[in-house]
Amino acid sequence: MKEKVLYICLVVLILAGCTHAPLPKQNGNAGSEKNLTNEKMDESVKTFLLIGVDSRGEKKSRSDAIMLARYFPEQGKVKLASIMRDSYVKIPGIHPQYNKINAAYYYGGKELLKKTIDESFGVKVDHIAVIDFQGFVKMVDLLAPDGVVVDVDQKIIDDMSIEASIGKNVLHGEEILKYVRFRHDDESDFGRVDRQQDVLQQLKSGFIDQISSFEGVIALPGMIEQGLSYLDTDIGVKTLMEMGPKAVFHAPDTVETMRIPVEGSFKDAEYPEIGAVLEMDDEKNKQALQEFFSK
Repeated sequence: MKEKVLYICLVVLILAGCTHAPLPKQNGNAGSEKNLTNEKMDESVKTFLLIGVDSRGEKKSRSDAIMLARYFPEQGKVKLASIMRDSYVKIPGIHPQYNKINAAYYYGGKELLKKTIDESFGVKVDHIAVIDFQGFVKMVDLLAPDGVVVDVDQKIIDDMSIEASIGKNVLHGEEILKYVRFRHDDESDFGRVDRQQDVLQQLKSGFIDQISSFEGVIALPGMIEQGLSYLDTDIGVKTLMEMGPKAVFHAPDTVETMRIPVEGSFKDAEYPEIGAVLEMDDEKNKQALQEFFSK
């Protein structure tokens, strides 16, 4: 099977600078679906759908990295939830209705994927950002010009033809793309998601370091405009400019991560014309994701 992709990086710009405002207090059952969706949240707390596509510019592709991100200003933390591309879900309006979640983007683009996530997990999305191979490489070098520190083993070096040595390495755009695409070991896609999340957190730190000086703040508008040129997103320069400077003073202290499906909630299955999937306990994963984003 063709190697798959990584995902989103402008989340660094978006999440690190989200409006610093406290979450409202919630009443009643904290585990209820009604309280765990965006309906009860302060308007300044936004949820972002971050989509990485397996493409170098083709018009039609699948989303092979899907991440939901939410920032909690009061607690000073970011929550990132990766949804495995082979998760078996109901996709509205297609036949057969059940398919891998990455097929939603192929059949209906970002809006169908957004709708699928809403109906499958009860999570409302406020903004969407999509990035492909070329955009990812450029974004890495923009946000982390000094490179990203990763731990590389011989399997990754051999399989992806990475120019690196065994152990800690400082890698840049093209090599980081190879690093986060690797999946041919015992951890398969699960290990790949872990690598994606680790790189994303380092990109966030690299961005914060760049704008944490007077010169960095002056350069911020140009960085944002350049970063947006690598993305397909509904977030405008004005919105990011209003959010970005706050990153200097309210950068997230922690980044919490999770993965859907959660451990013990799925089994490997295979269906004709679809192939291998992760057949999930739908309610268990819906509840887990909502609880993760609720606190």
